[in-house]
Amino acid sequence: MFNLKQIPEDFKVKETINLKLLNKGGYKCYLLKKKNFTTNDAISLLSKKFRINFKDFGYAGNKDKKALTEQFISIKTNRDLKNFNFENIFLEFKGHLSDKIHLGNNLGNEFEIVVRNLSKKYAKINEIVNYFDEQRFSKNNVLIGKLLLQRKFKEICNLLDVNNLNKLSKKELRFYLHSYQSYLFNKAASTYLKKYKNYKKVEYSLGEFIFPKKSEKLKFPLISFDFKSGKKDKIYLDILNSEGIKLDQFIIREHPWLIEETTYRDVFVKVKNFKTLKYVKDDLNSGKFKQIIKFSLPKGSYATILVKQMFN
Repeated sequence: MFNLKQIPEDFKVKETINLKLLNKGGYKCYLLKKKNFTTNDAISLLSKKFRINFKDFGYAGNKDKKALTEQFISIKTNRDLKNFNFENIFLEFKGHLSDKIHLGNNLGNEFEIVVRNLSKKYAKINEIVNYFDEQRFSKNNVLIGKLLLQRKFKEICNLLDVNNLNKLSKKELRFYLHSYQSYLFNKAASTYLKKYKNYKKVEYSLGEFIFPKKSEKLKFPLISFDFKSGKKDKIYLDILNSEGIKLDQFIIREHPWLIEETTYRDVFVKVKNFKTLKYVKDDLNSGKFKQIIKFSLPKGSYATILVKQMFN
């Protein structure tokens, strides 16, 4: 069995982003480099350290904790923070922006990954199944998302140890709902892909990933109240029925900011610029080898899924 993220340096991520840097502007742009911090935790630390409201920070996506990551953030402040280095968090000033960095700015990510404990060299892959991986489903994220739809707000408060849902930010509540929608996407995609005769099956905490040897151009929904099933995605109706959830439950009038229309996600995505940089003896696992790979994926796609598909 391969080892991934045995040390943080085994997993490097660089964000590709669309930004127009200016000499002047209401927002300052920094390159954030971090290790052993989630993006949210790193920004929380910076918020406390500089005494700047968390809401005045902007970023285009969450990056892994046990990794070396690089991403751009914006800060709405008149203070000159310059470069900053503290507890595995480094800021490098890049310029000014006219607006806050947000999710839409992210174009994708470039990865350099060390996969360890190998007995053979693995061949490159050009395409992956676009599943959401475990990072999306940590703790009780999926359960809380389902409880939101069921209006079981007291149960959510008990799970999160708060006395009122209003103590949570809109962003947090939206993330829980998105986690449940992501779980439904995974379940629908894996069910559909079993139609292929030749596939690999990999277990994960909420079910199984199905990796067929063939692919097709296909999108599945991140389902909401306005979902209308077609030929390929009727399986959602069976899944919702087994979950005890109805489409109209996605209209959460108690928290109207959670009401969103159905969006669609590619079931397969291309892997760009894949290279095996090295295949050498593994310095951390005696008698084994490590394969160092480099590649790019679109935004929202998981490098850990590529590793699971390629090395299983």
